[in-house]
Formats: sequence, C-alpha cells, structure tokens
Amino acid sequence: MRKILCTAAAAVMLFASACMFAACSEGEKDMNDQTQGELEEVSVIEDLTDARYINLYGRNYYSDTMDGMTFINSAAGFEVRFRGTSLSMSTRTVTSGGGYSKSMFSVFVDGETDSTARILSVREYLGGYRDEVIVEGLSEGEHTVLLLKRTPSNRDSCYVESVSTDGVFLAAPQKPEIKLDVYGDSITCGEGVLRAVTYDEETGTYRDSGAYTADTQNALQAYAGVAARELGAELRIFGRGGIALNYTTQEFTVLNNYKSMAVDLSVERGDCPEYDYASWTPSAVVLYLGTNDYNFGRKYSSLGYSSEGMRDAVVQFVNEVVGQYYGKEMPVFLCAGMMVPGSGLDEVMEQAKRILKSDYPNVETVIFDACAIGHPVVSENEAAGQKLADAIRETLGL
Repeated sequence: MRKILCTAAAAVMLFASACMFAACSEGEKDMNDQTQGELEEVSVIEDLTDARYINLYGRNYYSDTMDGMTFINSAAGFEVRFRGTSLSMSTRTVTSGGGYSKSMFSVFVDGETDSTARILSVREYLGGYRDEVIVEGLSEGEHTVLLLKRTPSNRDSCYVESVSTDGVFLAAPQKPEIKLDVYGDSITCGEGVLRAVTYDEETGTYRDSGAYTADTQNALQAYAGVAARELGAELRIFGRGGIALNYTTQEFTVLNNYKSMAVDLSVERGDCPEYDYASWTPSAVVLYLGTNDYNFGRKYSSLGYSSEGMRDAVVQFVNEVVGQYYGKEMPVFLCAGMMVPGSGLDEVMEQAKRILKSDYPNVETVIFDACAIGHPVVSENEAAGQKLADAIRETLGL
C-alpha cells in the first residue's frame, strides 16, 4: 500500500492573516476613501509605477524593449482596489522553452487565502500584447485583487502594458509592514513543490513522479512563501532554479549579479537597469543558497569548491549586500538542510554566522529538516516555513 506524501490536488496552503494576501482593513479603507477624493476616476492604469492606484511586488522595471512593466521573478506581481465586476491586463509572456510555455499567477480576491483557488495561466503569444481576464463576474461593489507570480525567472518573463476594470480604480491598499528579502534557488522558487511523491511501505522507499513543470511550481507554497504567510509579510525573491551563490560554470551567480533586476539579466549589457537598493528596505534578509554550488563543485573539480570557500562566499555576500545597503543591525537568516544531505552546508552556515556575529548581532542560522526525495514538496516546505517564521518572529520581537 502506498501513502501519498503530496499531490497537486491535496496541496492547499492557507495564507491566513497575511496582510499581503488579504483585503484592506476598515481603517485602511477609511484612509483610502479620504485619498480617493484626490484621485481621478480612471478605468485603465497605463502607468504601472503610479503608486496611487497600484502596488507593485518584486524587483520590477519598465522594459523599453518590450514596452511593458516586467514581472519576472517569483512572487512578483501587483495589487489594485477598484469598484466594478472585472479586472483585466494587457500582457505578454516570453518563455525559455524546454516545455515551459506560460507564466502562472495566483489570484487573490477580497481576502481569499488559498493560492491554488484561482490560477491564471498566461501563455506565450508571439503576436505581442493581448488582453487577459484576471477575474470577472464579481458582485457589484468594491474589490481588492492581488496577483502574484508562481513561476521562476528562468522559466518565463511576463510583461504588463496596462491594467483595466469595467468600473473605476480606487486608492491602492496599504502594503504589509514586514518585508522579506529572500535570495535563493529552485527550492525558494517552489519548483516541483506540487508534484506527486509516494512512499512504498513494502519497500520502505519513496518514488518521485519527476513532474517538474509550470503546473507543479508555486513559489507561494515554498518555505519562503509559508514564512511570508505566517508573518503577514511582503515577499521579494531574487534567484531561480540552478543558480549558485558563487561556484558554477554559468555566467551569473547571485554573488556576481545581485545588483541586477533578475539573476540572468545583465546591467552591463543593458538588459535592465541596476536595482535600487535604497528604494525598498526589508525587515529581514534570508539567504538559502549552496545546493547548486555543492553540486557544481562535485562535478567540476576545476571550480575549486570547498566548505571554507563556500563559507567565505556567504560572509562576502552579507558584507556586500546587507552591510553596504541595509546596515549591520539588519536581521539576517542563513538557511540550509532541505537538500544534499551530507554536503556540510549546515555547518558552512554555522561557521559563517560565527564569523559575522560580532559585526552583525542579528545574524542567525535556520537549519531545516532534509526532504524525503528530490525537491521539497508542500508538507516539507510548510514545516520549514514555520521554522523560519518562528526564527524571524523571535528576532524581530513580534
């Protein structure tokens, strides 16, 4: 007899009490209603940087080449409040191929908390921009809609030209006070989180379906998404599947390209503007990288991978990013443990913490339990996310 560890049908995560995934409170509505008198009544938002009407999430920028606002990274998206019955966007998706032909988003309406209840798939369309209905058939009245990207930057890029409603837009809701800046790889981006993994009690082994597709990905159900839900936090992710902190044969690493808008875009080549760290200050920084460094290091001896070198790369990252842009009081959480057991990455993070602790009093390690097989599924991410949320909550005094 086989016991199901996780299936896509059963993988439902409740984003309860998270401001980012809920409608405005009455107090926020009052504030927005006062502001509304100063706003023009518009049914189309053409300038997606207009914070009066729209909240943007993630590292976003306007692409002159694509003539639209970018939504590339996992958990990137936008939020609007309007009076009407439907919401649409003029959009296009560009994919990387390899069987991935769409961007996927979770849609949250009026405080809905289930990231699997409303899923919007935007397929690649070579003809350019076209209208996609985000939601329709709502009751007459005021509504808040949040759209967040489930898929990672190495699979697809989504561009939005405008957002429209059949009614009028109201003042944008308040954004969450707590903000998480997360640097990670496929684990953080939720690749394969919804695939089926079964346990065979007769043989005592797990069987992995190996279904890594756009439909089995959801960054909002990975450990960082769980932590954001638990803390009511805004989530910003930088990274993608297969990325390393430092050791790789690839052109980009997080350490050499963290100033970019997305990990595979080059500021030097003019792919995108440099990310403005001064524009957004997080409440905490989370780093969960090293799995791919370890795997590349084992495969290519010429890279010179070592535990000491990995430790030094973590220390360098904290000094360059946290120390330079956010200050040494910023809470930093160094994570490891869910994959590559026996890699020593948990001890790498512990050693990095000991080196950093005198200068960064709020640096901590969070070591997760190893997952059963392959990438972690929802239940494993749920446990890891709860552990991370507890550590952040303790450090922030929440």
